[in-house]
Amino acid sequence: MAATSPTGIVVFKGNQTEILALVNPKAKWREAERLLVAQASAQHHILPQLRLHVDLQNRVCGAKTISKLEKDLRAVAGDNLGIDNYQVRAARKDSVPTETALLVNRNMKAGELLQTTKDVIILGSVPEGARVETMRSCFVFGSISGTVLAGVRGSGDAIIVCLEVAGGARLSIGTASAVLHLAPGGMRSRTYVISAAHGQVNVDTRVLD
Repeated sequence: MAATSPTGIVVFKGNQTEILALVNPKAKWREAERLLVAQASAQHHILPQLRLHVDLQNRVCGAKTISKLEKDLRAVAGDNLGIDNYQVRAARKDSVPTETALLVNRNMKAGELLQTTKDVIILGSVPEGARVETMRSCFVFGSISGTVLAGVRGSGDAIIVCLEVAGGARLSIGTASAVLHLAPGGMRSRTYVISAAHGQVNVDTRVLD
């Protein structure tokens, strides 16, 4: 499967698992965004089961620009979305972040990839084979046995919070990462808060009141 916009701004390719959208990095952003969202909607209408993977081909974008694109694409393609291969332009010191959290009201599926610029709240579990990538923090009201990467692109202030962590879970915050070979407790009466300091991942266990 392949499709190209009349001006060559967006090129779509596909296989049995995903639709890949390649965005021309030299195109004007407003036109590129408009064509990408419109054509992604059409492609998803035909093949709604496939993941939408957007490759911005090393374009430099503001954080608000990426957040808006993510919001518009989720409106047409749902949660099974990935946006990557871009650089985040440094924000002005006086800018105020306007992003809200992304709520996922279900268990993730094995093999599912969730990428976002926002805080993530998952009202379920992240099973083995599932992967979450967020530029901010991740809160899981269930267990993590898959992969959760918080603070991607170097932000070490993010945290990961969950009710249970299974052995084999891969956790990362900023540039610090770890694979848990043994579950730290595995009791539902506890909350696990994962943070990073001095290049290492720390897992703190807190008892629920």
